[in-house]
Amino acid sequence: MLLNIVNWQNASSQSLNFKNSSPTKWAFIKEFLDRGFYEELYKTFPKFDDTWILEDSYDKIGYRKFWKKDDERNHIQEYDSRYSESWNKFLKYAWSEEFIKKLVEVTGVEVTGLRHFCFMYAKKDGFQSPHIHNVSDKTLIVFIYFSKNWEEGDPGGTYLSDGRDESKILFEPYDLDNTSLFVLDGPNAAHGVRRITKDVERRAIQLTYEPFSTTDGWYGQPNKDIPEPIDL
Repeated sequence: MLLNIVNWQNASSQSLNFKNSSPTKWAFIKEFLDRGFYEELYKTFPKFDDTWILEDSYDKIGYRKFWKKDDERNHIQEYDSRYSESWNKFLKYAWSEEFIKKLVEVTGVEVTGLRHFCFMYAKKDGFQSPHIHNVSDKTLIVFIYFSKNWEEGDPGGTYLSDGRDESKILFEPYDLDNTSLFVLDGPNAAHGVRRITKDVERRAIQLTYEPFSTTDGWYGQPNKDIPEPIDL
């Protein structure tokens, strides 16, 4: 179908790292998307305006935009005219059986569908305190970054930490230009975003995959009191 959209060879090269990592499973992938297609997405990434939803509380400051959603806040697999043809092409692939099959091959996590999707935007003073969703042990989160010229050591990438303690960061990405972070949710999947100190734009997307059953719904659905797994 559209295998040339994603550099699956690059993702596959991190498969063992994902499966063998701890305290949760994770992997960081460079040049995740085909560079030419990535540039199309980069150019048409939604511009920051008053249509973005501000998340401002004691533990985070950031902005989000969503694809079509149903009453349960789940992603609807339909064309969304608010976004470019390139983004519609990407999302059509992201919810396809082909994409999900590749995810399963790389991670070993038996997901079957795309449950959530959002655009994420953060600027100076944006942050998110370390936290753990723990929605399910089969919830796979995929972050893809669209921020060029990020400097070594600059905050803004989603870090992984040893518990809810920012002083115990295990990994923090500094290359945010066409890179992706795969994280398996669970009781040890602590993560956050250090406060951004420069006048920059951190642009990214988040995709959340889970097993789905026509009888029981989404695998993480029983955890009604756990918030929608969206990050900065």
